[in-house]
Amino acid sequence: MSTDHERPPPLPRPVTGVYVRHVEQSACPGSFAMVWVDAEPLPEEASGDFAFVDDLPPTCRYTGEPLPREFAEAFAEGAREAWREREEGLPAFAARVVLRDAVWHWTDSNVRSFQVAGRLAAREILSCAAEGREPRAVGHSARRDRPTPPMPRTPPPSGTAPSA
Repeated sequence: MSTDHERPPPLPRPVTGVYVRHVEQSACPGSFAMVWVDAEPLPEEASGDFAFVDDLPPTCRYTGEPLPREFAEAFAEGAREAWREREEGLPAFAARVVLRDAVWHWTDSNVRSFQVAGRLAAREILSCAAEGREPRAVGHSARRDRPTPPMPRTPPPSGTAPSA
């Protein structure tokens, strides 16, 4: 954090259950990232105005592999950029953004898709805080008319398959 400005106030309340479904398919490879995110006020004793926490499970249930490190880092970079899109690059609130779970695809996921997901998640968190509302599904091809799917680490009801 730069010392030439005061730290913004903490996020007014936790914003939990943010779901981003960023899926674009125009040619191969496409752009695919699905994430579940929470945000919480950054404690006064923490340094800076934005913190990222990776709370991902050890492996993604659908690929059987962990989320590639560069995808988590790209998500954090995108979220951090969106957090500072306000005037003079100062964020509205000090917050900790927690990446709880993610779904990725061997062919269609890439660094750019997770950067976009990070920006979309941060914007939704800020909108929820400003408007005092609960999160809505966001992202390209987000299904707003359907309930937010459970995080993949949550076992689905028996006999169901993931909806990508």
